[in-house]
Amino acid sequence: MKRFIAFVLLINILLLVLAGCKSTEKTDETTVITAATTIALETEAKTTAKETTSAPTETAEADVYYTEAKPAPLYAHDEVTNILLIGTDSNSDWGRSDTLMLLSLDNIHGKIKMTSFLRDTFVSIPGYSPDKLNAAYAYGGVDLCIDTIEYNFGIGIDGYAIVNFTTFRNLINAIGGVEVYLTADEIDYINAQVAQNGQPNYIPEGTTEGYVYLTGGQALWHVRNRGGEVNGTYFYGTDWDRVDRQQRMFAGIINGLTSLSFDEVSNMAYTVLPYVTTDLSASEIAGHISNAPAYLSYSIERATFPTDYWVDSYYDYAGSVLEITNWDALRRDVATFVYENIE
Repeated sequence: MKRFIAFVLLINILLLVLAGCKSTEKTDETTVITAATTIALETEAKTTAKETTSAPTETAEADVYYTEAKPAPLYAHDEVTNILLIGTDSNSDWGRSDTLMLLSLDNIHGKIKMTSFLRDTFVSIPGYSPDKLNAAYAYGGVDLCIDTIEYNFGIGIDGYAIVNFTTFRNLINAIGGVEVYLTADEIDYINAQVAQNGQPNYIPEGTTEGYVYLTGGQALWHVRNRGGEVNGTYFYGTDWDRVDRQQRMFAGIINGLTSLSFDEVSNMAYTVLPYVTTDLSASEIAGHISNAPAYLSYSIERATFPTDYWVDSYYDYAGSVLEITNWDALRRDVATFVYENIE
């Protein structure tokens, strides 16, 4: 049971990390409850509505190369479950999805896979003009967001989770911090944000590149880091860098949870309880619960798309975007990572 609750908590904290790192408030229509954790701890589940977080930025102007993507052939497999994790930039259904990651439970190869989709990818949005991937959620909520990913990338999505990230700092502090490998630049970025925001939680002076224990506040600045000017200093960074930091944070959290007692993990699970929403049914979640011991032995793999087949481009109404030059090749790369054996 301890191993199962640890698994549920890992998934929930991952959702919180990916939310884009801004707190939100509940809408009137939302009954916020963590279905997976509730089944584990109270043997019941409830399906919930949508929560939000975070905000996009735009880059420099570039040339235009757009060729509209045709609908992709849809890959799916009964032994691979794909859950879309969404973090948005608003409290309503009309915010942009600042973070999109597919969590795949691959029972064929014994792997948990994290597939991040960059928000500035220029895509076809069914029923709308082409736009950045993160605009789909703003136009049509979670349903259109899922339709857009399936249309463009050809990966069947089995469910979704949208999170409120309000307690991220408390969660990291509850496990005694998280150990993450940091570069000197990443250390300086965290301390610059701490200084700019008048906070007390500096990384100690003299800390050098390597594995560093971060408090909740420090961890928050780390997963938000995509560069920019902070406290008078410019830090280089991209969305690829931020996705990598989020994924490395998840690995650090896994290591931190393995040493906890049953009571400690249970208490943290109750802390997470109000902040994860999902459309997965009680029976679907119960199926994952039965596989929890196997999941905990799975290896973890991660990827970010696009990595190839893109150029910088620009549209007046969308701003700077990642223009895909070969959709067929990109789709095959995504499907090969998620499913490995494709026809």
